[in-house]
Amino acid sequence: MSIEVAPVRGPIAAGEEFRSGPPRIDLFALGGTIASVSKPGGAGADVGLTGEDLIGAVPALANIASVHVHSLRQVPSGDLTMADVFALADEIAQSIAKGVRGVVVTQGTDTLEEVAFVIDLLVDSDAPIVVTGAMRNASLPGADGPANVMAAVAVAASEAARGLGALVVLNDEVHAARFVRKRHATSTATFGSPLTGPLGQVVENRVRILVRPPGRLTIRLPRSRPTVKVALVPVTLDDEGDLLSSEALNSYQGAVVAAFGGGHVPRRLVSRLRSLSERVPVVIATRTFGGEMLRSTYAYPGGEMDLLAQGLIFAGAYDALHARILLQLLLMAGAGRDAIARAFDEGMTHTGHLIVEAQG
Repeated sequence: MSIEVAPVRGPIAAGEEFRSGPPRIDLFALGGTIASVSKPGGAGADVGLTGEDLIGAVPALANIASVHVHSLRQVPSGDLTMADVFALADEIAQSIAKGVRGVVVTQGTDTLEEVAFVIDLLVDSDAPIVVTGAMRNASLPGADGPANVMAAVAVAASEAARGLGALVVLNDEVHAARFVRKRHATSTATFGSPLTGPLGQVVENRVRILVRPPGRLTIRLPRSRPTVKVALVPVTLDDEGDLLSSEALNSYQGAVVAAFGGGHVPRRLVSRLRSLSERVPVVIATRTFGGEMLRSTYAYPGGEMDLLAQGLIFAGAYDALHARILLQLLLMAGAGRDAIARAFDEGMTHTGHLIVEAQG
């Protein structure tokens, strides 16, 4: 199977089924804190609200759009699987093909940036696709779910948000899925984009987009969607590299190594990384939350210049979590080493729209 990295031939064509009347927004509910309520007797919170419950808590949505709900799952986001996200991406593509103005996904925040990035890579459309959630469940004072749903629908219905790829909207901020990270365990301002800051904001339900990314990357998977596993291996102080030589890695088809700083590891790990890379693609990312990988600063053994000379792939501006998702989808598409390296090098900064597509 050959892989071509080339300009996109065109996004999903929008249909005409929902072109009359107020903007139609399809909302896909997956569960999470935004759909959770406290149990009686102080027994903690659990998922219990449907998508209909979520929009019912925000009557003013009717002033913005006609929202139609699809309750796909009712689970904590840590229980979601890639199969769930692929099914979600398919549902989103079908809604867009029918002519909806935009799409909102509600889910838990624990895996929100990963789900949003998968959608960003797989759904080739200019229609706004917005992922949102909440940090406080619906039973708590100051629950943020209703406000986040309101802002997400406003963005999904906005012409200004078209062509930005998948977006994450919480706390009245608009973030690109490819840049965003969850930075705090409990804060309602947990999501941020270290490289760029937010793309925009929502003020009184008015959407203000202040920054537009230069381009985007789309991956078209084969219909068979082969199973691919990619490990995420952290590097730590006094690391002996045992995880890199673990038998458990034999069942993985790729690995992302969360390295120090701009792409550095202890020198004793270099031979293990080289051996692993002879079997599967190995991508070096940073274990920090932001910053692009270095290429020509440090020449010591285990520095980025040494690792590049060993043939390891560098993640560019993608952090370790995003790099794992990207490598997994590239391998599912059958990408070889050169296509993988180019996707990491250019996928975030290319001034246009690139596609990686399985051929044959």
